[in-house]
Amino acid sequence: MLSAPVPERFRSLPISDIDPDPGLFGPGSITWQVLREPLLVLAGGRALLMQAAHPQVAQGAIDHSTYAVDPFGRLVRTFEWAGSVAFGTTAEARSVSAHVNRLHHAVTGTLPPGHATRRVRAGSSYTAIDEALLLWVHATFVDTLLEAHDGLVGGLSEDERDQFVHEWEAVGRLMGVPQRLLWPDHAALRKYVDREVRRGVAEPGEGSRLVARTVLRPPLPSPVLRPFMDAFGFMSVGFLPPELRHAYRITWTPAHAGVHHGITGMLRAGRARLPRRLRYAPIYDFAMARSSGDLAARFRRPRPGGRSPATPG
Repeated sequence: MLSAPVPERFRSLPISDIDPDPGLFGPGSITWQVLREPLLVLAGGRALLMQAAHPQVAQGAIDHSTYAVDPFGRLVRTFEWAGSVAFGTTAEARSVSAHVNRLHHAVTGTLPPGHATRRVRAGSSYTAIDEALLLWVHATFVDTLLEAHDGLVGGLSEDERDQFVHEWEAVGRLMGVPQRLLWPDHAALRKYVDREVRRGVAEPGEGSRLVARTVLRPPLPSPVLRPFMDAFGFMSVGFLPPELRHAYRITWTPAHAGVHHGITGMLRAGRARLPRRLRYAPIYDFAMARSSGDLAARFRRPRPGGRSPATPG
């Protein structure tokens, strides 16, 4: 907890530790360069759809999560977890990951007949701590971040993509993925994702499509929000591999592809002219100030019997 009032833009962040510890990555990392981009939120649904393409992952969401009544809340919690592991201190990254891991231990069940696919049979059991499922979830998240950055921001070299994949090994290990299963570079990650889709392991069944319908057309508190969620879904779907769009039975014509291509191209070209708040997320600014020691200096904890620090301007 901070010992003095903080600027408004920092008050809703999922991290608050002011220790100068840079965390798992730090200011010079590719992770901070990638995840500081607010535009990546436009592809957030892609990660959920990629994960749910695996029937057992989808079934876990159906049986154990609130996605059906609060899919947006689930997405927000995913963003908060990602922000905490990326920009939080080491203690914050470990704490939030341990919390998710504790929840995962209770996620078990079996695949009902109506949700089976050609590679995942009815009655097969699942658990959220299964190494293969953990690997798929980790892979699709890392892959989505890179795909979204390439499409919405651009500019990463292949060496930087390799470094990003390597940096996220630390997160994979925190979430229970054994080091031996992780990838040496970006090409190996892409090969793994493509292979799982091609083999039909990550092939959407009826359960996956049920999750997708809720992700793309969630219940909303106000109809005013519907156009924004539809736009969010359109952008996310455009980043999916064509095979998964087809398996999800999502209509995607050349006209859809042309509009998506035009929007992403416009965003990449115009990013430099966007206001700073649309180019750098507040959590990045907080982490930069924390790691430099600025926050520790500005928000000193009061000594027993002493005065509280002044409120920063």
